[in-house]
Amino acid sequence: MTGATEEQAAPRGRRSTTGRERILQAAAELFAARGFAATSTRDIAQRAGIRQPSLYAHFALKSDILCELLVETLRPPFEYAAKLRDDPELTARDRLIRFLDFDIRGLFAGRRAVAVLSVLPEVRGEEFGEAHRLRRELRELYGRLIGDVLEQAGKPAGEDSLRSITAIAFTLVEGINLRRYEDLRLDADRTVRDTTAAILRILEV
Repeated sequence: MTGATEEQAAPRGRRSTTGRERILQAAAELFAARGFAATSTRDIAQRAGIRQPSLYAHFALKSDILCELLVETLRPPFEYAAKLRDDPELTARDRLIRFLDFDIRGLFAGRRAVAVLSVLPEVRGEEFGEAHRLRRELRELYGRLIGDVLEQAGKPAGEDSLRSITAIAFTLVEGINLRRYEDLRLDADRTVRDTTAAILRILEV
């Protein structure tokens, strides 16, 4: 389960030194520490080491910054899943295992502060529609991968059963965000191994 790490060209969260990146990193830290409402664009600009007008050159609204923080963690898994589908040598089980490895390691590679942002009350607003859409699509992608595994194992699941199993698996992975934020010593390798094993046990494959 280490091959996906080498292929992971775009982890969940990027690292660079551009002005836009400094804004995102500063905002992630401040939103997590103070909350969204209590953080101003002036605070973010000061933390990022830029002037406030420079911030507005990248983001028109404070909510745009938070939305981008959420969206950037959701984009890479879709690209990786497309690569997996194009590999005819992989079984459905192999695809799921590699996808879990990629997705979980991507969470570890991203910003720690983003871990708590998705549970902020403010994120429920319509201005975060793109993040909500991507999250729904990611969950559906998990469902397709899990459904393929069950089908190939000769245990096809009904719609309700597959929805329930997918919800459990998706919650296990998504919960790593909060665990990672709360436990600085959380190990990526062990988390990948334990989470994958738990999901495979749930699928009984």
